[in-house]
Amino acid sequence: MPHPIIEISELTQVIIDHCLLLGNERSLVSLACTCRALEEQALGARRPVVRAMVVSDSHRQHLAARHFPSLQTTATEWDRFRRYASRMRRLTLDWHSWISAEVFDLLTLGMSDGVVCPELRELRWTSATPHTLPFHRLLLSPKLTTLSLVYSSTCSPEEDLPILLPAIKGLDTFHLRDLHLQWCIHEETKRQMESVASSAVLRCGPALEKLTILSPLSDAAIQHIMQLPNLSTLYAVSGPPRTFGSPLPDIFPRLDYLALAEEVSLEWLTFLTTTTRRTSSRQNSHPSLNRGPVQRLGGLLSFPGAPINALFMSPIMLFRGLIFLRLASACSITGGCAFGLTDDDIAEIATALPHLGEAVLGTVCSANSCRTTVASLVSFSTRCRNLEVLEIHFNTANLRNDLESVSADPRLDDLPSLRTCDIFSLSLSNAPYTINEDDVVPVLKGLRRIFPSLTEISGSSAWKELDLSQIRGDVALPL
Repeated sequence: MPHPIIEISELTQVIIDHCLLLGNERSLVSLACTCRALEEQALGARRPVVRAMVVSDSHRQHLAARHFPSLQTTATEWDRFRRYASRMRRLTLDWHSWISAEVFDLLTLGMSDGVVCPELRELRWTSATPHTLPFHRLLLSPKLTTLSLVYSSTCSPEEDLPILLPAIKGLDTFHLRDLHLQWCIHEETKRQMESVASSAVLRCGPALEKLTILSPLSDAAIQHIMQLPNLSTLYAVSGPPRTFGSPLPDIFPRLDYLALAEEVSLEWLTFLTTTTRRTSSRQNSHPSLNRGPVQRLGGLLSFPGAPINALFMSPIMLFRGLIFLRLASACSITGGCAFGLTDDDIAEIATALPHLGEAVLGTVCSANSCRTTVASLVSFSTRCRNLEVLEIHFNTANLRNDLESVSADPRLDDLPSLRTCDIFSLSLSNAPYTINEDDVVPVLKGLRRIFPSLTEISGSSAWKELDLSQIRGDVALPL
């Protein structure tokens, strides 16, 4: 019999709350072991996370036995497994920790109610295959709020579609706050998945806050996404809708972060800026309307299939509230330098986007044929006072002379005292190392004048060596 004081629920709750406040979940387990009267309350307060053990390799079978049933599992062991599984809140299955089809078979036999973890809130299953996806219903708790499903297969469409279609059709996405759907499959299979992927998106409800959908979508699905009232983060590979109703409704009422892939980047950017201009008169006549995504967007990630040039950057400069801007250049696609901006273009961008905290304008390539120079660095350091991360193409062919020239800019005089633009790391990636030993000190002095907080240069081995031996050494070179 438990001590009478244990039966006072308010006192036991104080003990449990104290353990939670200290962040010590082991204490909750110990507390549960001290008395049966405390077991349910203490274990129920935990937030268990399981990373499944791989069981397909025979030499790892003994590891799997600690976490999952086997053919020799007794009724008592099944009861214990169900009891702990019923408290699971988060489950991660990736390529480092996954469940084999054999274990799924055992779970099908042992879980009479059909769901392994009925209280599961987060499922991140990034290792689904043709052998394991058919068991998806075992993991789909009715209380899920986060679902990440990545399916990988080298099978033909005839083999994949009978597995994928029923799995995606059966997803209940209405109550989800975070949905990620992705399939690494044959291109023909991807095209045939558009309808079922669109259907899953159309079932999403107003609770959705983050959507990663790496599949083509119908116009209806895209329009539905644009109307979701709480959506703040969107990753998409589909372009904007080809047709749109009239009158034009407010779109993306809470969107803060937008990630776009491949050639749809320019399409979306043009669409959003055009839409803003079309609705500007309505906003003037109706002040209560929410700001549009152009005014509100804080983060933009884009993988353009076209060069980064003035045409591509023109709509981006209208997103004046951007804090995070990361663009992937097409240098590796074209085989040459695909960075088409000039120093004047960069000056306009820095002026238009003064709130940037991170700016990555393409990974610096080795062609060294771009028209930007270190003058572009000055534009960012003097106009983007919150900048902490910067990567941008600039020509290093005449680096010492260029740095000595821009160092005379009087705008740089006040930077150390202003303590702004705290860039401590400058990424030069694959930019050619074109300086000799006599150039090292002048180059470092020039870079430190532009970025007073600079402590390291990252890039090829030559740049790293320059960083380690000079900037981090005793000759820190303050001006």
